[in-house]
Amino acid sequence: METFYLKDLMRVVGGKFVKGNPGFSANGVSIDSRTIKKGEVYFAMQGARYDGHDFIKEAINKGAAAVVCSKDKIDFVKSFPDSVSIIKTNDTLISLGEFAKSYRTKFKSIKIAGITGSNGKTTTKEILVSIFNRKGRTLSNKGNFNNRIGIPLSIFNLTSDIEYAVFEMGTSLRGEIKILSDILNPDAGIITNVGFSHLETFISPKGVFEEKKVLFDNVKETGFIVINNDDEFLMTAPQYVSRKIIAFALDVAADVCAKNIKLYSNKMDFEIFYKGTSVKIAMPAKGRFNVSNALAAVACAIGFGFSLDEIKCGIENFMPPKMRMETLVTGTDVVLINDAYNANPSSMKKAIQAVLQSYSGKKINLVLGDMLELGDKSADYHSELGKFINAHDVSSVHLLGEMSFYTKEALNTKNVFHSRNSDSLLTQLKQIPAEDDCVFLFKASRGMKLEKICAEFYNILEQRNK
Repeated sequence: METFYLKDLMRVVGGKFVKGNPGFSANGVSIDSRTIKKGEVYFAMQGARYDGHDFIKEAINKGAAAVVCSKDKIDFVKSFPDSVSIIKTNDTLISLGEFAKSYRTKFKSIKIAGITGSNGKTTTKEILVSIFNRKGRTLSNKGNFNNRIGIPLSIFNLTSDIEYAVFEMGTSLRGEIKILSDILNPDAGIITNVGFSHLETFISPKGVFEEKKVLFDNVKETGFIVINNDDEFLMTAPQYVSRKIIAFALDVAADVCAKNIKLYSNKMDFEIFYKGTSVKIAMPAKGRFNVSNALAAVACAIGFGFSLDEIKCGIENFMPPKMRMETLVTGTDVVLINDAYNANPSSMKKAIQAVLQSYSGKKINLVLGDMLELGDKSADYHSELGKFINAHDVSSVHLLGEMSFYTKEALNTKNVFHSRNSDSLLTQLKQIPAEDDCVFLFKASRGMKLEKICAEFYNILEQRNK
């Protein structure tokens, strides 16, 4: 982060100086007293399990230049050093966002893309980063820094030597995309798709779309929108926006499309078409849905002026994110696919299809956990998953969690096992005589922590064959 004056921070957040000198400067922002660095401003955030105000003294002892707080009384304020400023605001979460929004406006030359969608946000982001890095230094938000705290903290990493930035935006609450996209004010807005995610809050895909489409309004007037024409909701976007639109699709007409798709166990070959030109791609990922993610990135890169050859280089050199169709191969060639970062009815079906398509002729074993945050219809969605699996040729199905019981009830295949806990699931997996023609897909919502089972099973298989 570049240096700023406390008076500018106070002006943006509408705060009041309780103590200190507005003319002092700071060199960063932190919400964590454990990792704060000397000269940074500490925002005392109030969370469900902690209150940052309890750690103000620790932040000051570690060299905080200033503290932004929202509580009326800080009993030990008089004991703080004179070099520390205290700024009082009504809500530190809102203040963090407002300051990030202001800081973002300092970098008018940086091309910024904002991504949201039910599935594929992170993969699309990483493909874009790989493309953009071919031309200039690129910033992106990491891990789960895609919410009202993570987006501002990521924006604070912008500096004058950065040319491109890509931020994914997640949401589980109504109105969150409006807040995040207003803070970000991107040059390009991407919605990858609309699916069955966070239905506890949004009730239906239509509710998800109503939340996501707010991004359109917060893209710069001179910017553009990237939409998925294969999506029944997003294909209606032209009636909602006045910005330029670049559409992509696999199955219908669009500005950017892919043809001649060939799926393999370690890559995909396909050809990208745009305005009468084309380029052949060998992408180090699996699953037809990842071709769609690549097209979303292609459309955005084209909007920013990249050539198809530059885009080809970026896609072919991108590294798939962890726990997204991440492939582990044992010494005896048993394949374990860790796709346990998250799951909803849409992504679960796509992952299963991807494995079946990429490993034709292999024994496909599904290790699936509960899909969380699906609301009142969760049992129905888990039952539908069982019916979906019935239509495909799989060797065995291993289920974990309370809701996955409904998947088991809907299955009519013989080799189906249901476990209430991780130990029971691992015991079941140990009994499989895994051979070189076996492929195991591990997928569940993040809260199920299925990636740990995947890692343990991998170690068991490696020890078994020593």
